[in-house]
Amino acid sequence: MPRGKKVRRIDYGKHEMMKLSEINTAPTFNKNMKKFYELYGFAETDFRVGKSKKADYYFPADFAELLALILRKSNIHPFSRANHVKENVTASQIEEYNQQICDSIDNELPSVFRDLIYTMPSHLQSVILGDLTSVLVERLTLFIVNITKLDHQGMGDAVRWLCRELDKANYNLYRGNYFIKFAHESNEAYSNEHNKELIEKIHGPKNEKVGDLEKRMIATNNSIDYTISLLIKRILQDTNDLYEGEGSEYLDLGNKELLHLLGLEVVPVDVSNPSDRSNNLMERTLFYNHEMSKAVNQGRVEIAESVLEGYREKILTRKSIVDQIKDKSFREPGDMSVEKKKEKLESQIKLMQAELAKLEEEGSEPQDDSVDSFMAEMQREYVAYCEKANQDSKELKPIVDHFVGQVLINFMNTSGIK
Repeated sequence: MPRGKKVRRIDYGKHEMMKLSEINTAPTFNKNMKKFYELYGFAETDFRVGKSKKADYYFPADFAELLALILRKSNIHPFSRANHVKENVTASQIEEYNQQICDSIDNELPSVFRDLIYTMPSHLQSVILGDLTSVLVERLTLFIVNITKLDHQGMGDAVRWLCRELDKANYNLYRGNYFIKFAHESNEAYSNEHNKELIEKIHGPKNEKVGDLEKRMIATNNSIDYTISLLIKRILQDTNDLYEGEGSEYLDLGNKELLHLLGLEVVPVDVSNPSDRSNNLMERTLFYNHEMSKAVNQGRVEIAESVLEGYREKILTRKSIVDQIKDKSFREPGDMSVEKKKEKLESQIKLMQAELAKLEEEGSEPQDDSVDSFMAEMQREYVAYCEKANQDSKELKPIVDHFVGQVLINFMNTSGIK
């Protein structure tokens, strides 16, 4: 392929990607690309014509907007900031990054890419981190102050309570993850057993590399930028032929009637003339809306939007106890009117009666031990998981030890935290 030539008009060369990424100089662009390779496990040849290090950069429109988003936000990524030290990364930096990249997903990306990201579970988690990280820091700081400074607070009692609650939290976290993992594996096993032929007929033979990418894409515990990098990797699997110059224009220049109907005057880009770098915006928009949108599950997008809206209504409108006291809406636990107490008790009685009736009905039927067996297996695996986690966390323990020591040192200082 001649230097500077793109396979399709809708795709991006280096200069167009620099403009899309809001990067002004080639050295800065090259530096940011190198950071991208290192952070997300890409090879330097992944975005080069013919997959050759010496060849021109080439970015298919299928993922260019996603890559440009990551590059635009590179300067505020906690691990990409100038002179950053990984050990000094703060919660505030993580919160800022999540806030800005989630805002950009909503306001800067074409809708098809925005919708693709919305269907990934990690998107909601990143929105929450952007909203609540500073709240966590504030409340954890206040908790540390309280257990070390309040004159009549028993430090030992507080540590005992915290150990008990963390033990329950650790078990419940593992338990929830175990159930979700089991459900995913069961669904996959059922599809492989009953729908294998249909799936292969529609999608072709199973590709283990693609399958692994798709599994990692739907993990809840990914950072949002890592999820986007996985999306790029997945789309790269489908666009590899373009890097060898094998492709066709989305709109055929020979079909003048169609072009005029769409109001387009599409002409080939003259790569020898830098001023003639038309971005073919209309053609790209049509490609996104009528070709790439086929890959978006709109039902999942609508569910994600609904969940996000519900989260905003409930979590962001929830006031802290301090704010409730200020606006006189706070009520001590159990501080209800007689009528409210009666309503609550009546509701609890109905629930308990229904549960009692259900248990009596189950008691008269043959008992199914499969549920107990499942729970026993999950509990055994939890024990094994904790023992392995304790072995694997040897490097983390000194860091936690240092953090807790800094907290407890205030207990040793009778004047408390200043």
